[in-house]
Amino acid sequence: MNANRILVASSAAARRRDVRAGLDSEHYEISETATPTETITKACFDSPDLLIMDSVVDGIDAHRLCAAIRPQSKVGILVLGDSLGCAAGSTAIDALNAGADEYLSMPFGTAELAARVRAILRRVARRDGKEIVLQDRAIDMNSHRIKGPDGQVSRLTPKEYFVLRYLITHANKPRTHRDLAQAVWQRDGSGEVEYVRIVINQLRRKLEPDPAKPRYLLTERAVGYRLRMPVETCAGEAANS
Repeated sequence: MNANRILVASSAAARRRDVRAGLDSEHYEISETATPTETITKACFDSPDLLIMDSVVDGIDAHRLCAAIRPQSKVGILVLGDSLGCAAGSTAIDALNAGADEYLSMPFGTAELAARVRAILRRVARRDGKEIVLQDRAIDMNSHRIKGPDGQVSRLTPKEYFVLRYLITHANKPRTHRDLAQAVWQRDGSGEVEYVRIVINQLRRKLEPDPAKPRYLLTERAVGYRLRMPVETCAGEAANS
């Protein structure tokens, strides 16, 4: 079985079946979604290597789905168009601007689909697959797990993962409660302060040797929180982003 995992999103069962058939010889691990909500959830939480989706999924344009997925995931995204022409060109531009890697217009053959998929997977392999190593534990960003001493493994919930990912992106820089709420809950943040505190406490229990005396996830009084990471780790993250 190929190690690459592909998510196919279309509200049309025939389209999902055709994509599966087109990639059958490649032996990928393929799963499917039929709704926008399920597509966003699986693309962000299940860590597929590639998302192949229609230009419209159950009435929602691909560029809107890309805009929801891209801040939370580096999954490769291939959008399949329905036709050529001016409208398709505009749709392609919108999708690419929102974070899609490729746009493939109809008609296309099996060989072209397979080639586009392989090309995106090569790019994804170069930009993804990071493990962040701290003094006594490691954060696996692909599997959403924290590996601690003595082989202990803690799995992150979706909200814990998003909060931690946001803090990693802004490592060693204070982030306010509102910053976190806006990034994770997509709201203005005014009513989410207590929820942020709850998630931070949950993260400390999984990340810190002593949650009562945090070493990594620090409180910035009157501001919010800061993730302390070694300078060399941050430099490596910047080089890989």
